Amino acid sequence: MVAVVFRLLLLAIGLGVTEIGLGVALTEGSAWSWALVLLVGLPLIAAGSAGFMVTLIGGARQKGPRNG
Repeated sequence: MVAVVFRLLLLAIGLGVTEIGLGVALTEGSAWSWALVLLVGLPLIAAGSAGFMVTLIGGARQKGPRNG
C-alpha cells in the first residue's frame, strides 16, 4: 500500500510541476520553466506511471503455478 501511495505522490508532483512550468514556459518563454518541465516534471510523471504499468503488466507473471 505504501508503494501505491508513493507512486501516486510521484505522479501528482510530476503533473503539478509540469502544469506550473508549462504555463510560465508557454507565456513567457522562460528557459528555467522549460528546464523545470523537462528535467523535473516529465521524469516524475514517467516514474509514477511506470510504477503502475509494471504492476499491471507484470501481474499475470506473479501468480502461483496452475494445477490443472
